[in-house]
Amino acid sequence: MQRFAVLGHPINHSFSPVMHTASFRSIGFDGEYVRLDVPPEMLGDALKALADEGFSGVNLTIPHKMLALPMMDALTPEAQRLGAVNTVRFAQGRMEGHNTDGPGFLAAAQATLGVDPAGQACAVIGCGGAGRAIAITLAHAGAKRIGLLDLDRPRAEALAAELRAQGFAAQAIGRDALREADFLAQCSPSGLAVFPEPAATADELRAGQALYDIVIPPRHPQTPTMREAAKAGARAANGVRMLVEQGALSFTYWTGLEADRAAMLRAVEEGVSGHE
Repeated sequence: MQRFAVLGHPINHSFSPVMHTASFRSIGFDGEYVRLDVPPEMLGDALKALADEGFSGVNLTIPHKMLALPMMDALTPEAQRLGAVNTVRFAQGRMEGHNTDGPGFLAAAQATLGVDPAGQACAVIGCGGAGRAIAITLAHAGAKRIGLLDLDRPRAEALAAELRAQGFAAQAIGRDALREADFLAQCSPSGLAVFPEPAATADELRAGQALYDIVIPPRHPQTPTMREAAKAGARAANGVRMLVEQGALSFTYWTGLEADRAAMLRAVEEGVSGHE
């Protein structure tokens, strides 16, 4: 049996175990997937222990994606480009870091909202590990310009400067500039049980926008930010499809096999509707 895990802090909200387990059963794969609450100061020790225990790989979520970068023995071009790791493969005594957030996000935005960011004015709310990966992904996908909003404004400014240095149009913005975007990526923790406030309100959004919220909402398919978007006349989708897409890509990176995306999607949707 091959063993996998998702590491985060907190982690009780993660649907990755039920999603991967559903796919394992569907394709007849002998695997086990668990979730582990790992404080950031323990990440290095936890990764080493899991490798020593024979785990094949792990996913990383908040707050580990950027912390893990210098801990890797090797990085894929995608992880290097995005500056964050959400997938680790243990092989021949080495830890290899990869990132499936960017391509998973693009696939999810296309599937749920029909969005192609090429030529679009985009905004990213939240510039942590996932937000950073998505902002860089949007830039390389041809976004016309990217506005970056974060409670930690210096973090948004640093990411904007990094993107400009690569030739992309990017700047840190205030909340009043969100209305200017055609497509918004909500990448902050807003909408999780411990952060119930919306990341943007209806009067900060407008009709005709598309908003992809990467949060997996507890109990209800609409996050607080999605509800505000609906009030403004904007289209919105939650993070379920991105979770499925990035998870399927992680599984392929670990094993070389294709996951059953339909089984994964059903499992997460059922988990969200029954989650307390």
